[in-house]
Amino acid sequence: MDNLAYKMQAMCISNRSRTSIHDKVRVCFYGRVSTQHEEQVNALSNQLQWYETILAEHPNWEKVNVYVDKGVTGTQAKKREGFMQMIKDAEKGDFDLICTREVSRFARNTVDSLQYTRQLREWGVEVFFYNDGIWSLEQDGELRLTIMSAMAQEESKHISERVRAGQRISREKGVLYGNGNILGYRLIKGKKSIDNTYEIIEEEAETVRMIYDLYLTGMGAKTIAGKMVEMKRKKADGTYNWEHLSVLRILNNKTYAGYISYNKSYTKNFLGHKRVTVRDVSQYEYVKGNFPAIVSEETWNRVQAIKSKKVVIVDGRKCSKPISKDKWCRHLVCECGSVYGKYKWRTNKNGEVSNGYQCRHQIRYRKRSFHEKQGLDGTGYCNVPAICEWKLDFMAKSILERLWKDQKSSVEELLQDIQDNYSEETGITDREYQIEKLKRESERLKNRMSNLVDMKLDDLIGSEEFEDKKCTIDERMLQIKNELAILSQDEEDNEPVEVEGEIKKIKEYLNGVCDLNQKQLSDELVDAVIARITPMENGAFKWYIQGEEYDTETSFDESKYVLYDRFTLNFEEAKKYRKAFGNFIRAVQWKDLIVEVYIRQD
Repeated sequence: MDNLAYKMQAMCISNRSRTSIHDKVRVCFYGRVSTQHEEQVNALSNQLQWYETILAEHPNWEKVNVYVDKGVTGTQAKKREGFMQMIKDAEKGDFDLICTREVSRFARNTVDSLQYTRQLREWGVEVFFYNDGIWSLEQDGELRLTIMSAMAQEESKHISERVRAGQRISREKGVLYGNGNILGYRLIKGKKSIDNTYEIIEEEAETVRMIYDLYLTGMGAKTIAGKMVEMKRKKADGTYNWEHLSVLRILNNKTYAGYISYNKSYTKNFLGHKRVTVRDVSQYEYVKGNFPAIVSEETWNRVQAIKSKKVVIVDGRKCSKPISKDKWCRHLVCECGSVYGKYKWRTNKNGEVSNGYQCRHQIRYRKRSFHEKQGLDGTGYCNVPAICEWKLDFMAKSILERLWKDQKSSVEELLQDIQDNYSEETGITDREYQIEKLKRESERLKNRMSNLVDMKLDDLIGSEEFEDKKCTIDERMLQIKNELAILSQDEEDNEPVEVEGEIKKIKEYLNGVCDLNQKQLSDELVDAVIARITPMENGAFKWYIQGEEYDTETSFDESKYVLYDRFTLNFEEAKKYRKAFGNFIRAVQWKDLIVEVYIRQD
């Protein structure tokens, strides 16, 4: 670039005045069409041909490059690869002028138009909108650009409204949408979209019927997913990667009953083009399709009736029924990083139920050994063994006995401290005491909810696990809200708490909580002492001792813990523990438990 060009750009003088044959202007051209339809692709070809004509009209222009975007929207610049490459090249100083046919080709978003032309001005690059007669470096260039961009943006809005109106008419006519990637069907395209239909792929349709039949026999989605892998039934994408969500999507899809589903998602605004999923199924619109059903409407309705019994409504939202609030589920985290789910391990001859815990990654995708048994690649699948509940209590009791030598003396010292600091003057009414207690629990639940959301955003838990735990918290929060409302109205019980009686209650509570001789340790003790338990594939268990109630507001940091103790629990010790509670264990069923204890250091 010569000195004249530098001076003109520094003074923001338009390239329009550069007409001398000796004053070379480096020019690039930009063209765009918003769809891949043949007519629009031809229109793009016409745009590029037109640019050659413009170049001939300006003998001092030197073409540097041509940037094009096919089949992309003009409302979002960042989605246009050609446009963004042009901006990068402008920053490098590759050209002096960008020539485009009109403002709507450059951008249909007013903010983008102004933002990029201002940025280009800083780099000494001008934009020439030929049909609109706008040179961005001229005095009135930005004003005229703002007006034309606003008009282009308004036109995009009208286009969006016309599209929605067209979709409404299409729904009324029963037009099929989508790419046809649905298990059991093949999309047959007609001359017009209204003529599109599905034909059944019988082998895939048989898989769909199997899933519906198995569900009606009482089999759960997870079990059905495993059954599909065992039977080598392929998914729509040709893989065997079945999980319970894959099964549920098929059971939820009314297409299999011969209906077309609409309103499952919508575009939030015409500028962002972001699709938002509609969670409320009552908003869905179903239209009878022109294609054969794979399952009968009666079968589909029976499946929905069964599924509806497995959900609860919380704050007007449908959620999966939550698993019971369990102390071990709150602390178990697998070696693979997944949380744990609780299930019924077995029932003994006395009718006593024993619970077990399994990695949720295995619940969703099955164990590595399962996939390998089916002749499939097991890479990426978890193989950590499940654990029965009594072994967790057994390990926890053994750890606490090694750490906490004299529980009785500790409880007595704590009670004395409480009594010394408890006076009649500081006594509160029973009603006030209950209110404060509920408020504290409410705050803890809010903290847990915040932590739960963080875990979901960090992909530490899946959507189903998130909904399960959220529903549990929501239910308890609602109970607390109702209890607080009742207590706020009740003004009768307003007598001060009698200190001696209150101390007695505290003593009974502490003795119960801290009793290591009971069959199952109290939730309060486990929550107060244990931060995390990590079962390992090699059979070891890592226990991270907090020393105080685990703070759910902060994420777990393994680096803050050091190995304190390591020991093995053998068959004789397990036999003695089980016998103390009237149970037994066989030697052939036993595998020594390797326990590693980690203590937090601040």
